[in-house]
Amino acid sequence: MVIYRNRKLEEEINSCKSCSRIDLRKQKITDLDMEFIIQEAIINKQCTMLWLNDNQLTSQSVSILASTLHNNITLEGLSLCHNGITDVNISHLSQILSDSKTKLNRLALTSNEITDEGVQYLAEMLKTNHSLTQLWLGSNQITDRGMQYLADVLAHHNRTLHVLSLTWNKLITELSVDSIINMLEYNQTLRTVCLSNCDLSDIGKERLREAIKLRKEFYLDL
Repeated sequence: MVIYRNRKLEEEINSCKSCSRIDLRKQKITDLDMEFIIQEAIINKQCTMLWLNDNQLTSQSVSILASTLHNNITLEGLSLCHNGITDVNISHLSQILSDSKTKLNRLALTSNEITDEGVQYLAEMLKTNHSLTQLWLGSNQITDRGMQYLADVLAHHNRTLHVLSLTWNKLITELSVDSIINMLEYNQTLRTVCLSNCDLSDIGKERLREAIKLRKEFYLDL
């Protein structure tokens, strides 16, 4: 019986110190690799930040990873950018992150295939999650409807998130300006909101700038 091994991946993880950041971008990770990563990087090395960008992870790999986050006490940041992450994957992640036990505080999902359906799962998660402080959703397929989901939950339910990035979501338009202003009025926890390269007019941008004029230490990226 041949035992599967990925020696390059093993060397990469073994070279990292315990309780450190581990960068596994562009490693062509398989489902078997993911099981090894969880055991060695997350459980044994107790890494604090894990980059898995540009790996085209399968749904099975995302599901395996999500289940590990349930009782995670050391991993603070997870980056899954450029992986073709779908709404189904987001559903699995959101279910786990809805649990108050998770310690993850930074989640990067930039440049995937997330639509408003996936954003709705994330919005529901944000109602009960009290650990996440940064959520990066740039360059997906999010529209005004998805923006509305996020704006509503951040206006009325979540007081933990500090950073929300939706850059390069070209389907977020002028129709979202009122809901964003409402979010900024009721939520005093957010410190950074990134909306550059969305489809907002100059008038809409000016209305948003006016909405934060009296807020200190707030960064609005338009």
